Amino acid sequence: MSRLLTAVIGTIVLLGGCASTGGKPDWVDGNSARYSDSKYLMGRGQAGAQHEAKDRARADLAKIFQVAIDVETADTQTYQAAEGQSRNEAAVSRTIITRTEQIIEGVKIAEIWQDPATRTHHALAVLPRMQAANNLRQEIARLDLATGSYIRQARGGADPLLKIAAASRALDAQMERQTYQRSLKIIDRTGLGVESQWSTSKLAADLDELLKRVRISPRAGNDTLGGLQTALAGGLSASGFLATVGQTPDFTIGATLETDDLGKMDGWYWMKGTLEVQLIEPGTGRVRGTRRWEIKASGRQRALAERRIKNKVDSILKQELRETIIRFATA
Repeated sequence: MSRLLTAVIGTIVLLGGCASTGGKPDWVDGNSARYSDSKYLMGRGQAGAQHEAKDRARADLAKIFQVAIDVETADTQTYQAAEGQSRNEAAVSRTIITRTEQIIEGVKIAEIWQDPATRTHHALAVLPRMQAANNLRQEIARLDLATGSYIRQARGGADPLLKIAAASRALDAQMERQTYQRSLKIIDRTGLGVESQWSTSKLAADLDELLKRVRISPRAGNDTLGGLQTALAGGLSASGFLATVGQTPDFTIGATLETDDLGKMDGWYWMKGTLEVQLIEPGTGRVRGTRRWEIKASGRQRALAERRIKNKVDSILKQELRETIIRFATA
């Protein structure tokens, strides 16, 4: 069961439920006359125990929102693959899940019925469409307001790192907004939702353009295996920043690699290492961010273990340096 559905089950307080004592209710096998589809979102659950039936009904209703989150996650992964870059989608996903849980807190168990023949419990969970739609519109309005503010920050100011931070936050806000828009189009009977005035592809292009304007000088420090300077420069270029040598840079990206030979165990040579990068202002020496990666590799020969450590360093710098520098900006 997904984290969203688990949270819904665990946090929603039962606001009341009407136990049916008559014949089989219409909602068990079809639509409900009392809770029409035009006005309510519905979830149904059945189980041997009444509390399990209620939980399944809530989870069934929450799937409507889970679909929008799953689609957003798939879109984010596609975006990453297409652009060849890494984004901090984990934090965005956590925010989406938390906010969505708040939106569907109005779910209640409306009716309960036990089949007299099988003794199976049936539960009906409902959420007023208008209430859910209003909550989603509020979230969309909040994100649009934030996006506009971030875009103004990205276009103004003198600190290039803060401009990158603002542009990145604007993109994240609109990525989050897309999830609520998808949910709203499902809930809103018109199927329209609230279209955004910003394009995520345009925001991503604007962020890329800001990255290209920032001149960063790669400088490897302590390097026990060699080749770190080349790997750092390659990672910087792959990240979309302007790697500069012999000019006055906006920032310096420093890197060190400390390795430890763990010896031979069961016929394999083992090594571990610590890769550290720092983003530094050349004029003041101010450190804008630091990040470390712990690396481990093995090989039948010591030279092979060393080469695999170096390959991992090269892969980290090419795949994660962009997201790391943006993280420094948004810290």
